[in-house]
Order: sequence, then structure tokens, then C-alpha cells
Amino acid sequence: MGRNASIKRFSATPDGQPLELFESKRSRLPVIVELLASPWIVRASELSHKDGSCAAKHAEETVEVVWDPVHQLPSSFSRGGRVYRIDAIVQIWAAERAWWDLRSRVSRRFWRVLSRGGVYDLAYDRTRDTWLLIGIQD
Repeated sequence: MGRNASIKRFSATPDGQPLELFESKRSRLPVIVELLASPWIVRASELSHKDGSCAAKHAEETVEVVWDPVHQLPSSFSRGGRVYRIDAIVQIWAAERAWWDLRSRVSRRFWRVLSRGGVYDLAYDRTRDTWLLIGIQD
């Protein structure tokens, strides 16, 4: 067998020790939401490489969003012909800039959402009455 015989015989799953930490994908959700809401986690769209290039997937594309009027939150969004059901709202924030100048005014509400195992940043642009997908953090 050569010199790697002991490595090849090693069992990565000893008897009595389960390999999976969580019972199901659904049981991971509260832990993921708690971690993503932690103050030490920054938006991936704010990260950059040493050469100054963007580290995250940054997008600014128009998407369709289904709004839940009861909870006052987005419940799903459509991108590329696929519908993404929102499993959890991770973070909400707003940006208001240059409100005095109608040409350069920015008025947006942001929702960081968890959907299909990915984290997406959605924004409602109040000046254009448009929903945007602005960031994707897998």
C-alpha cells in the first residue's frame, strides 16, 4: 500500500459522532441570520482588494420585488426569470444624500436579505420609484 497506508485507513467519521452540525438546512437559518447581523461583518460591497478593485459582486440592476403590505417588507424578488423567495431580512438601512439638488439627489432604502442560501442587497430608489439589486454576497 505504500507510505500512505495509515492515512487511507483513517475514518473521518468515527462511530457515534455525527458529521453534520445541523439537522437540516432550515435549522441553520437562525445561526446564519445572527452572524450576518453582527456588527463586525461589513457589507461585501465595501470590501476591496489591495489593488483597489472590488472584492464583492456589485450589481445595480432593476428587479421586480413583491412587497408584503402586512409586514411592510419585501417577500420575494425576480432576477433573470427566476423568483427568489426571501427567507429572512438580515439588515435594513437608508441613504439620503444631496436632498437639496434634484439632479444628484439619492434617496434609497436598503434591505439585506437571505434567499436560497445567498445574501442579496436590495434597494428601493425613492426618486425613480424603482427596485434595484445592488449587491450579491454568496
